[in-house]
Amino acid sequence: MDWSPERLAALSKGLVLIIIGGIVFGIFAVYANLYYVAAIVGGVSVALLVAWKFEATLLVYILVAFVCWGRTPDLATGGSGAGKGVFVSEILLSFLLMIYVIRRLLAPSARHKVACGFTVPIVVYLAFSIWNVAHSYVFWDENVSREYQHFAVNLIELALRFLSAGAFLIAAAVPSDRRWLRWMTAAVLVPGIYDLGRATGVIPLHLPVFGGALLQLPLYCYTFAVCLDSSARLWQRIVCGFTLALGIFVVLIKGITWVSGWYALFVSMLAVTFLVSKKVFLTLIAILVVALVVLMPVFQDSVVKYSAEEGDYDRFALMSGAIKYAAKFPLGVGIGNYRSYNSFHYGEEWGTTRYTFAHGTYSQHLAEMGFPGTILFLWILISGFRWLSKMYHEMKPGESKRFVLCAAGQLAGISLAASIGDYIIPAYHNGGLQSFSWTVYSWLIWGLAVAHVRVSGVTMDISKSMPEGRNL
Repeated sequence: MDWSPERLAALSKGLVLIIIGGIVFGIFAVYANLYYVAAIVGGVSVALLVAWKFEATLLVYILVAFVCWGRTPDLATGGSGAGKGVFVSEILLSFLLMIYVIRRLLAPSARHKVACGFTVPIVVYLAFSIWNVAHSYVFWDENVSREYQHFAVNLIELALRFLSAGAFLIAAAVPSDRRWLRWMTAAVLVPGIYDLGRATGVIPLHLPVFGGALLQLPLYCYTFAVCLDSSARLWQRIVCGFTLALGIFVVLIKGITWVSGWYALFVSMLAVTFLVSKKVFLTLIAILVVALVVLMPVFQDSVVKYSAEEGDYDRFALMSGAIKYAAKFPLGVGIGNYRSYNSFHYGEEWGTTRYTFAHGTYSQHLAEMGFPGTILFLWILISGFRWLSKMYHEMKPGESKRFVLCAAGQLAGISLAASIGDYIIPAYHNGGLQSFSWTVYSWLIWGLAVAHVRVSGVTMDISKSMPEGRNL
């Protein structure tokens, strides 16, 4: 080894910096909250991982985001008076997005094109969201008290939208080869595998995980896609068929009282079969109708009566109230302001419930973002599904084609289920910071589907499905 004076000087400077850094960090650790000490250690570790390989960091994020851990001390106090912190799912994603933006600015030649059926609707939707928050402060209804309005809530609701879109962006643009994409595809199914294992007792480890059957939904869509793929190997179809059957048992038999779970599952299965074969689709419709007739007594007791006893039908009153909000405030009352408006005057005047959130993605959008915001959000889902369907039919058989089919089915299922729950964009007053840990997977899955199309070499041309003059 060459121990030249220059090398010794450089080594000495490095050691001095390490020693000084260690002293500073030691002093900080003595006086600071333990959480922030751990946060710095974690931040340094993530920075080193990013420096090694950005794809590896994204893979780690996909594997851990669904666990609600790493909650910060209270950062915002909402109208409920309860403090709320953010979780690793938001912190790490924010860090990844920051690094991604910096990388794009410094290395524009490394950019990947992600123009697809999602991109334009997402950009327009986010722009309207910013305008919506500003508009709500300028045009506040004087009949409504501002007691429950908090800028922190408005900001967090807006941030959850940008983080969701950011998850889609990095999942669509970052994977650069099939090896990393294959690992990420497997990773995005891990949350569903864990939750299914926990529900069946196979996995005894109980982590703070939420989402239930909706977290398992991507797994069932993918296994069903494999079962319908004639190019898949026999053992793969057998294993996937068993997993799907087990999932149907868990969701429909054990969890029949939770309508969102089995509703999303069967809508997803119908969407997948419709894209694969119209004959299979009609057959599945017939099977479901017969099953419904046979199980009607069980359905009546476990779903209809149970839902009435639990007050689930309040959602219909909330939907009615959301339509009235949109009619009276066509541009919405503002993101994060539903609790303020529904807690004063309008709940009694319109005969709706006094919930702090609308219990549905579309009801929440109608009330807070009006007709324009709701239409823009639906544009993302409908345009995205059309694009995924188009790409599926143009791709060659293989794992990429199966995953795109899986993503289309998952999008259809979660979109229909979102009519009775905030399953795509979480609501702050319904534990949104916690719910984001699993709602983000929808956006990751759609982004990975775009990456599969890009890496497989299929031309992502959406000009045929857009009006003339709107080509990207």
